[in-house]
Formats: sequence, structure tokens, C-alpha cells
Amino acid sequence: MPHFMKLEEHVKHTEELFGIPGRDIHQWLDGFFDTRSFERLLAGQSPANYDPYSHRKFRHCVEGLEEAYEKFEGKYSREEIKNVFETHVKDDYRGYLPKREDFENGTFTEQYHDAAETEDKKILSFEELTDYFQGESYNYQKEKSQKFFDSFGSRIVLPTILAIILFICYIFYYVVPLFENNMLNQKKLMVKELTETAASVIAHYQILEEKGVLSPDEARQRTIDEIKMMRYGSQNKNYFFVIDMTPKMILHPYRPELTGKDLSNYTDEENKSGKKLFVEFVRIVESNGEGYLRYHWQWKDNPDKTAEKLSYVKGIPQRGWIVGTGIYINDIAEEKESLQLHIFQIVGVTVDGLFMLLAYFLLQSRRIENDRKKAEEGLKEVKDRYRALVASSNEGFLLSVDGRIIYSNFKLQQMLGYSDRELHQTDFWNIIFPDVENNSRLREHLGNVFKNESDSGEFEAVAADSVGNFIDVIVTTSRIFLSEKHGHVISLRPISRKSHIGVGTATSIPTDYKPIHAFLIKEIRESNRIGHVVQNMNKLPAIIREMVDTGAKPKALCMVIGTTYDEVIVRCIELSINEIGQPPVDFAFLSLGSNARHEMTMFSDQDNAIIFEDTTQTASDKIRAYFLKLGDKVCNKLNASGYHFCPGGIMALHPKWCLSEKEWHKKLEHIMNAPTPDGFLEFNIFFDLKCTYGDIDLANSIHSQVQLLMQQHPLFITYYARNALIYKAPLNVFGGLKTERQDGARTLNLKEALRPIEIFSRIYALKHGINNANTIKRLKEIREKEEISEEFYKETVYIFYKIWELRFFNQIIKHSGLHKVNDDLNIEELNNLEVEHLKQVISRLSMLRKKIRLDFSESVSIER
Repeated sequence: MPHFMKLEEHVKHTEELFGIPGRDIHQWLDGFFDTRSFERLLAGQSPANYDPYSHRKFRHCVEGLEEAYEKFEGKYSREEIKNVFETHVKDDYRGYLPKREDFENGTFTEQYHDAAETEDKKILSFEELTDYFQGESYNYQKEKSQKFFDSFGSRIVLPTILAIILFICYIFYYVVPLFENNMLNQKKLMVKELTETAASVIAHYQILEEKGVLSPDEARQRTIDEIKMMRYGSQNKNYFFVIDMTPKMILHPYRPELTGKDLSNYTDEENKSGKKLFVEFVRIVESNGEGYLRYHWQWKDNPDKTAEKLSYVKGIPQRGWIVGTGIYINDIAEEKESLQLHIFQIVGVTVDGLFMLLAYFLLQSRRIENDRKKAEEGLKEVKDRYRALVASSNEGFLLSVDGRIIYSNFKLQQMLGYSDRELHQTDFWNIIFPDVENNSRLREHLGNVFKNESDSGEFEAVAADSVGNFIDVIVTTSRIFLSEKHGHVISLRPISRKSHIGVGTATSIPTDYKPIHAFLIKEIRESNRIGHVVQNMNKLPAIIREMVDTGAKPKALCMVIGTTYDEVIVRCIELSINEIGQPPVDFAFLSLGSNARHEMTMFSDQDNAIIFEDTTQTASDKIRAYFLKLGDKVCNKLNASGYHFCPGGIMALHPKWCLSEKEWHKKLEHIMNAPTPDGFLEFNIFFDLKCTYGDIDLANSIHSQVQLLMQQHPLFITYYARNALIYKAPLNVFGGLKTERQDGARTLNLKEALRPIEIFSRIYALKHGINNANTIKRLKEIREKEEISEEFYKETVYIFYKIWELRFFNQIIKHSGLHKVNDDLNIEELNNLEVEHLKQVISRLSMLRKKIRLDFSESVSIER
């Protein structure tokens, strides 16, 4: 086990190293940890269901450092917090700084549990076989080989040196210049977008002047005043300037002495730029309407210092003005020099380390050669093992050695509703295959198999699941040889029979799926353990398959999939609360993204969060610890049910998505007060939310907060809408489908093709205060608000369901063909007519973008 130090030991150690006790940081780090239960575990009393890692993973990991910065900001410097934090964690885990994912897999357990000393063994012992199939590694003892030594220089040393030389040339003649160009291009893009922002302000007041809302003088003065106050940059010292075509200075925040002056001969001689800057600006605008200029200028508001600057100017023909701004680009050269220095250091260290390794390999050459011979034997075993596994990959299967189960696949666990640990019980054969008449031949055969007195065989039998139901199966046993031990792959394939219940292995069920679906919902609600939930979820594919065969519409498929997963979420929450006790305060479990919108496919992953009530009655860390534990248990149960973990970590088990009501509101305030592209992405995620379980008022408070903040920050929706314009219909410049190359084929991402409709519905739902998360229902309410026409509404709904249906069937086909399930449609598998129809459907997405641009951009050019 890891050596978890006591608080005083941590305090003493950090004080010795850094002169900082950091007691409160240490206490905070261990705030989620059940110290008493852990001490009982060390004493051999083994508390029931106690996991010493269950809470530590939220803070004893790399990801916890950011939270520590937030918690202790102002009391300690960031460096002090980092030193105390990392020292504490490394002391607990033998110098290692784990990630949160380490607590979820075998990496952590393998690395920190004491390894027993071993003598010479056969290729793999039984324990090592079990570990190996759980994903752990094994190392052999090796002998030295003189033959390998003789050829080592020509085969390893020389190619390695050549590779290093080529690598260095590649870095300095390609990567570094590319890095420099990329930085400059990023600067150009940024300064252009900033100038567009200022130009939009001028255009706004120009429109007000044209409409008669403001007089010309008022419009001009308000424009100047607003641009004068606009700042950006890390210290808010970057500014915008305005000149006319004379050129004469209209506005310069840091050089007021230039206001009204003719700048025709202004060369900024004191800063030695050598250019008539403002004449150049006029020339650029007269030639192209807008453009860039590089020159030297005073450093921000410091007249005694100069630096290279890049400016972008844009002409405003209606006013006869030129607006522009500039950013300093001296940091590009500094970054380039820093990069080169780091590369020299890395290459130096790498070369030193490499030659040390080469020297070590020379000394160990005989041992490596001996390992090669044994590896060949091991590879033969691995080949046989994987041949057997691949042959059974579409079925539930067990791998046994000498009658003991050492591996079971997820399909089997789903089929029978048992966990991996339950399946590994020594007497489990009698549970899986009960003593009934249909199993007599199989049980006799298995007895002989485990005595190594029988060959492979195939039998029709009955398997018992965790609920007590019997499943008709075909059982196949295949002999293999593992590590000088007799092993068998035992596969279970359900037998398809006709049924009018519409569950399990049914292949023929009534056309009306509603009673069948209602029966499935009832069984999910009555499940008393997660295994039962898994069992019932196995019935959903049969219902969906029948719906597809009978021509069910996408709307019905979405409804069945979405409501079924809602019920699974509710039951997983109820089972988890039964395990850990009632929540300390009211809360709501929020479904996010496609689940909230009820637009999931059969292969969607989790997106969820928790919001809990603010209270002063209980310590906040204890409340958060409870809900993180609840989120952890619920998300793991959902994963076991086939509703897999979100790759991006947007789940209630993550501290970022498990917050109090005030924290959610504060998060919203931060996003809407200072809009950024990353903020818009987060806003997209939890604007599509639905209360699946708990206090719906807490969920509604997020919607209410959004509307309140909309009143306080009316420009947010404009920025949000403009940001949405980056999502275009996947068409190329010639009007054809914009595809990517995936494994040699032209593919189109269907999820991305749906995104413009999702975003369109979000923008106008936000505008009109619509709280419904479903895209189609949002569009309907938007139509009722007379924001769009009936024709526009019907066409958008048609496009949405057409693309969703194509995405749904594309995933089903890939899954059936044993391919990786994703959203990439192979265009080359479609005929010309299908491609043409798809192109026409997708091309109509441009009408959504056009409306957004007209409503929120007015006359300002947003197109890139």
C-alpha cells in the first residue's frame, strides 16, 4: 500500500525543505480522506467496502493543484503552494505525482503495492497470468549474448547517431522557422480581429446616425469616447487609434498631443522607425481597404522605450476614417531564442542519456539476447491467445487456466449481469451453469476439461444471469496452452428465439414498441442492483432493432433511447444513495449535451453534472465530498450499463462539474462577463441541461441566472452569435462536400454537420428565454415567437432528422461490421445519387448562418 504520512510528518517535511509548514494546505489535501478507516485497514480490521483511494483521487493528483491555487491565493505564493502540494503528494506515493486517471486503473495499484521477490519461474505464473490479462506488465531475467554485442554497433549505435543528427537538422531548419511563422500568423489574426471589433463600434454609431437616433456630432463623439476607453492585453494598456485620410489624428489615447495634427510628415524620429507611419496607413487603406504594417513604436505608455510593433488598419469609408491597433511582436524573437536554448538543453541531455543507455546495453547484450529467445516463445503463446480471443470477440467469453477464471470480457458481464470480481469466484461454474437437464452434457464436459481429459467442444445449454433468468446459449470450449499450463477459452453465444415479450434474445416482436418499451422502463425502475440494470439495458438493442426494421422515425428512436437512459440514470442514483446514505442537502443531477436534448444514439457517452444547495449548516468540503462520491458511483454504474465515460471528463465525478448553486452562478457570471472562445464552449455544454433527478428548482436557477446575466451583459449574445459563425456547413469552395482522409477513405463527420443546427437553436433559445433543451422543441418555440417562418422551421427539422438518421445508421453499420464506432461517414460507400442528396441537404445549412449574421452582425463583415 502507499505510505500515507500523518499530518505532522507532512508539516515537518515541508518546513525542512522550504521553510513553510503549510499546515492548512496539508489539512485541505487530506480533507476528503477517511483517516480512521484507513488506520483500521492498516491494523488488519478491513472496514467493509473501504477504498483508501476513493476520495484522495480528487486532490492527491496533478489536477488538484489548480484548485489549491484557487483556495490559498493571497495567503501563499503560487510557488509555495506548488512546493507544499507536490511534496505532500509525493511523500504519500513514493515520489510519484499521480494523475486522477491513475486512481481508476491498474497503473496505480501495480506501481504502489509491494512486489514480492521472485526466483526463477516459468514463462508466467498463475498470478502473473491473471495480472497480465488485467493489463499489468511482466519482466523476465535475461542472460548476456556475445553475438548481440558483436553486431550492436552497426545495428544500434550508428543508426542512433544518424537519427540524432537528422532530428537536430529537422528542428532547426524546419520546426523553429515554422514556430516563428506560426506565432507571427497568430499575432496577425489577433490584431485583425481586434480591429474588426473597433470597426463594428464605429459602424454601430454610424447606423444610429443614419436612422436619426443620434446627431452626426453626437454619433462622432460617442464613437470616439467608446473607442478611447477600449483596452485589451494582460495589463489593459493596448489601445485603438483613429485617423482620417489626410492623415490627421482623430484619436490616440496615449499621445493626446497629436490630436488634430496633420501627420503627413510624422516619422516618429525619436523612436527611429524611419517610416512615415500614418502616410503608410493611408496608402494601405487606399490600396486594399485594410492591411498590416510593421514598425517601431514606444513601449506601451513608456516614451523612453521602443519595441517592434505590428499594426492592422481598416478603412471606414462612411466616416472617411481609418481605425487601427497594434501589438508588440518583440516576444517572437524572444520565444524563438528561448525555444532554441531549450532545444539545445534537451538535445544535450538526451544525447548524454542516450550514450549512457548505449553503454548499459553493451554491458547487458548477452542478457538481451537471451530475453529475445524467451520472447519468441512468449510470442507463440500470445499469438494463440489472441487468435482465440479474436474468434470470440463478438460473444461473451471467459479465459480459464486450470479451471480458474482469469479473464472475462465486458460482453459477458453485460450478458449475465455479474461484475468482473464475481465472475472470478472459484465456484462460479456451478452458478453460471446450474444443475438442470439441459446442462448435463456441458457440466460433464467441463469437468473433463478442467482435468485436462477432454478436447474442445460445443454444446447447447442454459446460463443463469444475476437476476435468476435463464438464457439459452451455445457454449464453445477451445483449448489453448498458456505458460506451460492448460487453458481454455469458453464462449457463450445467446440463441435467438422468437418472443412476444420483446426483450433479451428476441428477434420477432410486435410492431407496436410502446408496450415493450414501457415494460422495459418498469423493469429498470424495479432493479435492485446494478447487475439487474445492466441486464435490462441489454434488452434495449432488440427494441431499437425492431423499431428500425418496422421503419420507426428518428423522432421515435430519439425518444426511446433518451427516456431509457434517463430511467437508468435515475435508478443508478437511487442505488448509489442507498449505498452511501442520504444527501446532506438538496441537489439535482443534471444531464447535459445530447442526453439533455434527447438526441443520443446507441453509442453516445456520458455528459452530466451535479448542482447542490448552498448551506452553512455543514462544512462545505464534507458536502462536496459526499456529492463527488455520489457522482463517482453513479458515473461508474452508468459506464457498467453501457453508457460510457465521457472522454473529455464532463461528468459529475469531476470537481469541475460538481458545484454548489452559488458556484454554478459564479461560473456563469465569469463566462458571460468576459466572453472567450473557451467560455463559449463551456456555455454550450451546460446551456443544454435537464434535471434528470432531484430538486428541479436548483436546475431552473441556472436558467434564471442565464436570463438575469443576459440583462446585465446584453452584448454577450452578440459575441456568442459571432463566435457561432465559425461553424460552417461542411462544404468546400466549389460547393462539394468537405471531407477528410481517414484510413485512405474520404469521410464526412456527421456530428459536426449537425452542430450548426444545434448552435442556431441555442442562440435563439437564449434570445427568447426558451428553457427547453431539445433542438426540435426549441425550433418549434422559436417559430411560435415568429423568429423564423413555417417554411424555415420545417426545412430545418427535416435537415436535422436526415443527418441524425444518417449518423445513427452509420454507427449501427460500423458496429455490426466490427469497425470502430464514430461519426465519420465514408463518402466513397455512397452512390452518386446519395452523395448529391446529402450535398443538397447540407448546403441548406447556410440559411442558418445567414440569419445569424444578419441578426447579430448587421453591416459588420464577419466572414473570413
